[in-house]
Amino acid sequence: MQPGMALSPLGLWLLFLVCWILPPASTAESLTLLRGGNRCEGLLQVQYLGQQGLVCGDQLGLEAASVICRQLGCGQALVTPTYVIWIHETQQSLLQGVQCQGTEDSLWECSLGMWGPLQDCACECVSAVHCSGHIEARLVGGAHPCTGRLEVRRGLTWGTTCDSDLDLPTAHVVCRELRCGMAVSMHGAAHFSQGSGIMWTEAFRCMGNESLLFYCPREPGHQCEHSQDAGLTCSGEKFRLVNGSNSCEGHVEVHVQGTWAPVCATHWDLADATVLCHQLNCGNVVAIPQGGHFGEGEGPIWPDVFHCVGTEPHLLSCPASTLGAPACAQGNMASAICSGRPHALRLRDGQSHCDGRVEIFLGDVWGRVLDDAWDLRGAQVVCRQLGCGLAERAYDAPAPGHRAFPVGLSRARCLGTETQLTQCNVSTTLLVPAGSSRDAGVVCSGSVLVRLAEGPGRCAGRVEVFHEGEWGTVCDDAWDLQDAHVVCRQLGCGRALSALGATHFGAGSGRIWMDQLGCQGNESALWQCPFWGWGRHDCGHKEDAGVFCSEFTDLRLQNHSQPCAGRLEVFYNGTWGGVCQSLSAASLGVLCEQLGCGPQGQLQARVGSWPLPGALWVASIQCRARHDRTLWQCPSAPWNQHSCSSQEEAWVICAEEGMLRVHGGQDSCSGRVELWHAGSWGTVCDDSWDLADAEVVCHQLGCGKAIEALQEAAFGPGSGPVWLDEVRCRGSEMSLWGCPAQPWGRGDCTHKEDAGVRCSESDTPLATELCAMLRTVSTILGIFFGLLLLGFMVFLILLQVTQAKQKGLERSEACSGEATYDVIMEMPQAALYEEIVEAEDGQSVTEEGEDGESLSQGYDEAAFPLEEMIL
Repeated sequence: MQPGMALSPLGLWLLFLVCWILPPASTAESLTLLRGGNRCEGLLQVQYLGQQGLVCGDQLGLEAASVICRQLGCGQALVTPTYVIWIHETQQSLLQGVQCQGTEDSLWECSLGMWGPLQDCACECVSAVHCSGHIEARLVGGAHPCTGRLEVRRGLTWGTTCDSDLDLPTAHVVCRELRCGMAVSMHGAAHFSQGSGIMWTEAFRCMGNESLLFYCPREPGHQCEHSQDAGLTCSGEKFRLVNGSNSCEGHVEVHVQGTWAPVCATHWDLADATVLCHQLNCGNVVAIPQGGHFGEGEGPIWPDVFHCVGTEPHLLSCPASTLGAPACAQGNMASAICSGRPHALRLRDGQSHCDGRVEIFLGDVWGRVLDDAWDLRGAQVVCRQLGCGLAERAYDAPAPGHRAFPVGLSRARCLGTETQLTQCNVSTTLLVPAGSSRDAGVVCSGSVLVRLAEGPGRCAGRVEVFHEGEWGTVCDDAWDLQDAHVVCRQLGCGRALSALGATHFGAGSGRIWMDQLGCQGNESALWQCPFWGWGRHDCGHKEDAGVFCSEFTDLRLQNHSQPCAGRLEVFYNGTWGGVCQSLSAASLGVLCEQLGCGPQGQLQARVGSWPLPGALWVASIQCRARHDRTLWQCPSAPWNQHSCSSQEEAWVICAEEGMLRVHGGQDSCSGRVELWHAGSWGTVCDDSWDLADAEVVCHQLGCGKAIEALQEAAFGPGSGPVWLDEVRCRGSEMSLWGCPAQPWGRGDCTHKEDAGVRCSESDTPLATELCAMLRTVSTILGIFFGLLLLGFMVFLILLQVTQAKQKGLERSEACSGEATYDVIMEMPQAALYEEIVEAEDGQSVTEEGEDGESLSQGYDEAAFPLEEMIL
C-alpha cells in the first residue's frame, strides 16, 4: 500500500457506519397490490433491498395498511386478510417483520425487517390489503350485464346512486369501464326496481374521457330515497347488417367475445328488426327476407332468441331466451332490410313501434316533429310510411326531456295521400315557434299488441291488449284453450297449458277491449278471431282472462333447510324437473346470481333421500361470461324430458368466498358459526371466542347486537374443516375475516369446540325467550342462595372455634403469671400463625375476653420475638 493510503481504526469505523446506514444505490423501492381485481386491494408485493416479493402475514396490521392505502391514494385501510401459501407454491423470499406506527407518509419510513424464506414466516401466510378508496360500478337487475340499476362500490360496500346525480358523461365512463360500449339511455325512478342498503350522496362529475369511474372528480350530491335509484343502458354488444347493397340491409350479425357471428332466424320477427333498424340509425324496417336472400354465410350461428316489442332502444334491451332452444340450422340466418337514413321516421315513447312521438332523421341526427298544424291527415302519412296500417289518432305528445334535443320539422301540413312526411308542406327551420313546446304524436292500427301482466314470468299472466293507445283486458266469457293457444303463439311462448278466468292473476284496470272470443287456435293474432268488437262487452274486471303457456319457466334449488343449496330444478311445459350435471362454472355463477345467492356456485353430492324427478329437462348448459344474466339466456342442449339419468342430476350449492352463516339455532340469528372458504363450509373454533367476536358476526349477519358467545358446540358439532381458530376481534371489524386469527385451517380443534352466537335481532318466539330468561334467572338465584348458605355454615364453624378458644383462655387466667409465661414460651410460633390464618379473609378474630383485651391483640403480642416480650 502506498504511503498515506492506510486508514486509521477510526476511519474504518466511520466507513463501516456509512455503508451500514446508506441503502444500496441500485435498489428501486416500489409497492403494488396484486390479484385483487383493482389497484386498491390485493396481495401486497414490495420491491426492497434489490428483491421483489410478498410480505409475511404475521405482523402486518391496520397501522401498516393505513400507510400503504394512503401512499397508493386509495383512502383508508379496511381489513388486512392473510392467505395461506404452501412451500411448493413459491420459491420467493417473503419480507418479514414489517411494522408501522400508522402516521408515516410511506411504507419506506416504517421498520421493514428483512427478507427470509417461507419457513421463517410463523403463519406461512402472506398479507393482503383492502382500501376504502377503490371505486367500481356495476349494473344490476337488467336483462343483460350492460343494462340495469347503477350500483357503485366504495371499499367493500355497494350502494346506489340518485337519478338526478347521473349525467351523460358519467354514464359513458360507466359503460366504458364495464366494456359495454357507450351509454344509450339513462333511467330514473328505480326503473330496474329499488336497491337496498346505502345510497351514496356524492355525485361523479366525469369529463367523459376517463377510463374508470375511480378517476372522476366528485362533489356533494342530492339526498334521495331508493325510489329514485338511477339506471343505465349501454350499447353492449355491437350489431351490424352485412352482405347487402348498403349498411342498412343484410344478414344480422352480433359481435360477442371478440368475434362476429350471425343471429339465428328461427324466432326473428318484424318487432326485432324494427329495434335493430332504429338502433343502427337505418330508419324503419321494410322487410325481413327468409332463407339465403343475402347468401348462405359460414361459421356457427348465435342462438339467442329476442322477444322485442319494437319500442326498445337496443336489441339487448329486449328479453332474450336461449336455454333449451334447438341448434340453429346452417344458413338459417336472420336478415333485415331497413328504409335507410334519408328522411326516415320513428315513433318514440309509445307502447309499440306503431305509436308514439314522431321523430325524423335529417342529416346525421334524429329530430323532433313539432305539433304545429298537426292532424289525422299527417298521422295517416306517418302510419303509411312506417308500414303500421291506418291512423287511428293524432295527438299532441309531450316534448322529450332532453333540452338539447334538436328540431327536425317545425310544421307538417299534409293532404293524407303522401307516401313520405317530407312530401307534405313542411317547415325545416330549427327554431321552435312560440307556443309550440309539444310534439306530433300518432297511434296507428298496427300498434295493437298483446301482453301477459301480473304473472310470475313473461309467458304467464292476465291477458291485456293495447288498442287505440290504451291497454285493456279480455273478458273470460267463452275463453278457452283455443283462444289461449293464439296468445301463447303470438308471444313466442309455445302452446297454452291452461286458459284461466275469474281474475286468476288479479283484476285489471281501464278498458275491457274484447269479449266472447271464438278462436280456432291457428290464428296468428288474437284480433283475427271472431269477437263482439272493440270495447263491446258485458263484463267487469272480476272476469279478466289469463293464460299459462308452455314456455313459462321458473327456477329453484329444492332443499328443505337452505335456500341457496339443493337439487337444481326448472319449471318447463307445466312440470318441475331436474337438470343434468353438465353445467359449466360460468353457468353455476349465473344461476346463483339469478337466485340472489352470490356470484359463485359448485356442484355437490346428492343430499338425503329424495324422490326421483319426473323429468330431467335440460343438459349441457354453457353460459357465456359477461353476456348472460339469467340461465334462460344460456345455450344448452334442446329441451328433452329424458336428458340424462337420475344419477346425473345436478345438486348445487351457492356461496361467495368468505360468506358467513349460522346453523343449528332456532332462527337465522342464532346458531353455530360457519364460513365458506376454498369451496366448502367450515366452522370456527371456540378458543378465545368471546363477545367481541360474536359482535362482529351479528353485525355481519345484520342481526343486531351480540347477546351470547357460545362455546363447546352449543348448537351441535358441525362438519367439514375447522376454518378459524384463536379469533381475536376488537368488536368493530366489518367482517369476521378482518379479525386476527390463526391461518385458515391451521387450528388444533375438533368440532366439539365449535363456536356459536346468539344475536339480539332474532325471531325466537316470545314463549321460548321467556323460558330461557326464567331459566337464566333461576340459575342466578340458585347460585346466590347456595353462596348464602355456604357463608352461613362458615360463620357457624368460626363461631364454635372462637367460643372454644375463649373457654381455653378463661381456664389459663386462673393460673399464676409465671405459669402464663411458661405456657406462652412452650407454644410453637407456627401454631400461633395458623390460628390467625384460620380467620376469614386473612383478618384475625376480634372477640373480646373478660379482661377487655381482644384475642387478636394477644395473638399479635405472641408473634413478637421472646426477648421483646420479656422486656
